[in-house]
Amino acid sequence: MSSLPPNFPTDVEVCQETFENWALAITVPDLWTCAPNSEAQVVEVCNWAAQQGYTVRPRGIMHTWSPITVVADTPADAKILLVDTTKYLTDMSFIPATDGQSDMIQVQTGATMDNLLQYLEETESSNGLGYAFPHAPAPGHLTVGGVLAIDAHGSAIPSANENFNCSYGSLSNQILSFKAVVTDPDSPTPDVYAIKTFNRSDTDAKAFLAHLGRAFIVEATLQVIENYYLRCISYTDLTSDVLFAAPTADTPIPPKSLAEFLNEFGRIEVIWFPFSWTKPSTAYPWFKVWSVCPEKPAESAEVTGPNNYTFSDNLPEEVTTAIKLITKFGPATIAFGQLMQKVSIDGLNGTGIFKLLGIPPSNDLWGLSKNTLLYVKDSTLRVTANGYAVQLRQEDVQQAVHDFTKQYISMVDSYAWKLEFPINSPLEIRVTSLDDPALVGMPKGSTAESPTISALRYDDVAKKNKWDVALWLDVLTLPGTASSNTFYAELEEWLMNRFTGDKGLVMVEWSKGWAYTADGEPNAGAWTSAKVMNTIRQNFGDDDWNYEVATLAKYDKSNLFTNALLTTLFTPTS
Repeated sequence: MSSLPPNFPTDVEVCQETFENWALAITVPDLWTCAPNSEAQVVEVCNWAAQQGYTVRPRGIMHTWSPITVVADTPADAKILLVDTTKYLTDMSFIPATDGQSDMIQVQTGATMDNLLQYLEETESSNGLGYAFPHAPAPGHLTVGGVLAIDAHGSAIPSANENFNCSYGSLSNQILSFKAVVTDPDSPTPDVYAIKTFNRSDTDAKAFLAHLGRAFIVEATLQVIENYYLRCISYTDLTSDVLFAAPTADTPIPPKSLAEFLNEFGRIEVIWFPFSWTKPSTAYPWFKVWSVCPEKPAESAEVTGPNNYTFSDNLPEEVTTAIKLITKFGPATIAFGQLMQKVSIDGLNGTGIFKLLGIPPSNDLWGLSKNTLLYVKDSTLRVTANGYAVQLRQEDVQQAVHDFTKQYISMVDSYAWKLEFPINSPLEIRVTSLDDPALVGMPKGSTAESPTISALRYDDVAKKNKWDVALWLDVLTLPGTASSNTFYAELEEWLMNRFTGDKGLVMVEWSKGWAYTADGEPNAGAWTSAKVMNTIRQNFGDDDWNYEVATLAKYDKSNLFTNALLTTLFTPTS
């Protein structure tokens, strides 16, 4: 171990640790990592860093793909201080509704979503079920701070089946107030970092609601709703031709299509394995449909905890290591995609090897909300992913899905004809509402604004075009797969060209891959295309993007909360 950084606060725990992200694509050893035991200690280390010329990176579970915390080529001796929020900054408390506001949860940002949702479920409520959010990200082992930094989401829109009185957008749009470590330009000591409380109605609050690590929030108060029971049915008997069918004048919503289920139930997800369409026996996507269901159906299996898909949740390291060998032999991708589909179908239906092992079906689950919403564990296969949110009208979702999946199949097949297999993991599709601030339970006389750089921001452009939902599209592959950057760059360009004007607007999923350059080009890969980065900035609107850049800089005078990627991204539009 190296000697401690000079004059580091003696009352704060600190050591050198390795930073390693979810996809295992960013590994940086021996970075100084501290664990403040209070918000006051966070302030103390931030002021130390400002004096010593260090940058500060809030660190949670490190479940991220994009290098918004630490970039891949960070040298071990870089003057970076990671602040581990998970050890001590985990307090939470329930606040009953007052003054017209909704019920609230006040939570420090190092708490995990697993623990937060469990705490809410165990809190006394009038319906006896506790409290929850209308939807949540599939992994529960995420910090609240990480979730709020990147406008994380699940999959849900209001429907005839349910219509909770709350936002169905990102969790960032559930924020009512928060505490951040800032240099306050209105303070008598504008060069000193301190805790400042922002209410959602404050002018500059919207810039912090999705900040990508360009700020440090230590506590947030979020609106919650009374908990509810969900039924989750996994369909494995609907072909892709049916789910993704093209709308026509006679059948704008084709029977059994994704849009039909979406309109009726509001909650859907597609998990579609590559090359499963080449073989009739495995031609079916894994299609999940959730519905609010107060009473347990006789045919459903009741679940009392999360992560109920044994076949995907608990992969031993030896298995995941063997799977990664397909990156060395591309043609094996075809058989692997078909095998993954078969394992999923057998695992869901309790057939094949799962029947022999006595593992029950998991294709029809019922339980309290978190127990069907959370299904990704740390032992799930770790892949990399691109990620986009296309803002559009709900009535246009089916056509958009049809066009995208048609393009996706065409590209995967055309690469295969060249004996290139850049995609070896599923395509995932979800839908959420946008971040409508009118659905935030504010005190009487107060108003909220939509998060400035949330992919789900609800602004004048969205209102003018009557966009009310976002179609989330993620294409997954194993890290290091040959030609994947080229594939992603081509698909990204298609998306940007397909959704223009009033047809839709492409936003990016901040925690995933975006702004690709093709293999063979300088600095190939995600987060490297200056052209796409400029398009991303412009899609938020010049005024709003420049406001975001200026506002976060205004509250971070020493430029503490940044890294190489954020410095590149957070520049004004020309």
